[in-house]
Amino acid sequence: MGILSRYFSTTDLTEIKLAVQEAEKKTSGEIVPYFAEASHHYKEWNWFGSFIGGGLGGFVLFLMDQFGFKSWDYGALDSVVFVWSGAFIGYILPYFLSGLRLTIVPFGAKKFFVNLKSKEAFLEEEVFRTSNRTGILIYISLREKMVRILPDTAIAKIVPQSDWEEAVRLIVQGMKSNQKKEGIVASVLFCGNLLVKYGLHIQKDDKNEISDEIRDGGTQL
Repeated sequence: MGILSRYFSTTDLTEIKLAVQEAEKKTSGEIVPYFAEASHHYKEWNWFGSFIGGGLGGFVLFLMDQFGFKSWDYGALDSVVFVWSGAFIGYILPYFLSGLRLTIVPFGAKKFFVNLKSKEAFLEEEVFRTSNRTGILIYISLREKMVRILPDTAIAKIVPQSDWEEAVRLIVQGMKSNQKKEGIVASVLFCGNLLVKYGLHIQKDDKNEISDEIRDGGTQL
């Protein structure tokens, strides 16, 4: 099942799906959980790692000179070798170690790509294809530990954006405390209750317009 099997057991995924079904029993909303391992490959930041590595290489040579490590006489060529060796290592390490690459990516860049990818997922999964525009995308970017909740127009009109903050917090807190499944289940159920609170009760002729299956967004790392 793609990346999901690496982060969740079959039982976990079943419980999340059951939570979606439970939430939708009370409301006409359609809840779509979408998981991405990461929202971007961030390979541009390999060059930032190279910049850092080059600086560290030059700094190491400077320290060797300052503290009298004089097993040979340093020259201009040594400076070039140290800087370029550091730059090469600084590029290679984040290239192969995605965890290191994510570490050097600024928070603002991660936020930008999570926002962008969540909107793409909303369109790709056609969350807008409900008769009354009552779909909700719960977008979870696992490696960045970021969550976005995108309600369709009918829901966005009546539920303030600020009310989704608790749903987001439940998932993020779960990811940070190594209780991903519990946080997601709690958030899905919270979303269902939130819709009921604002009057989006289930209708007599309600149909399951969007599949309850969990979406696997794959990986870009």
